[in-house]
Amino acid sequence: MQIIVNADDFGMDQDTLDATIDCFQTRAITSATLMAKMPATEAAIAFAAENPSLSFGVHLFLGRVTVEAPVSPPEKVPSLVQADGRFRPASDIRNDAVRGRLSESEIATEMAAQIDYFLQRGLAISHVDSHWHLHKMRPFFNALKTVLPQFGITRVRGAQNIFTTAQWKSPTYWLGGYWHKRISRSFKTTDLLFMSHASDLQWPDKLLRKLPNKTSLEVCVHPGRNDAWRRREWDAATSFSKAAERAGHKLVGWQDLAD
Repeated sequence: MQIIVNADDFGMDQDTLDATIDCFQTRAITSATLMAKMPATEAAIAFAAENPSLSFGVHLFLGRVTVEAPVSPPEKVPSLVQADGRFRPASDIRNDAVRGRLSESEIATEMAAQIDYFLQRGLAISHVDSHWHLHKMRPFFNALKTVLPQFGITRVRGAQNIFTTAQWKSPTYWLGGYWHKRISRSFKTTDLLFMSHASDLQWPDKLLRKLPNKTSLEVCVHPGRNDAWRRREWDAATSFSKAAERAGHKLVGWQDLAD
């Protein structure tokens, strides 16, 4: 099986920057997705430029978790921002997406602005995914279908469709398979997506034991040192990648994914 281990949040801050670079150097990960206009974004872009053989994508974000603000002028995306020009909280954005209260054209405007932000800085974009995985929801997915062909981007993260523990209260546990198929009908993606869970310290072994007979898998991690949960994900990614290679799987980047 081809396995991609992707670090989200690259460039969010100095901690995630340093941890992600360390993960690349120890081959705990094979890919990373960058966030625009964050404190360590420019350093992440510089690392990508120095390592063109590695895989780097765009981590689209349309809601605020920490200090995130749009790349677009706030007046062009009013349904996404609050009075101070920063994004509205990500939880509010997600809830309004469910209720159909967001403008798909504004979402598309901001997605295009974030992608162009990186292209203008020379990043070779291998794929896209999103903060809080919002792109699996209909208004964001529809915006992707409008925006990505403009940039010639064909590869997109799917939705989680393999789990190591039952997550009865999670909508993705029940709908992930449907969302994944919808994404795969419009874009190139992996057969499987697994989101690492810092609370389940045994997920690397569990995941390898239950892998079905498929061609490709993406594992999403969030390495860091300052937060205990990020440190656990870093350790788990290292363990998983080593075990996957011992089991005969091939670690690849998004740009290496077989068509």
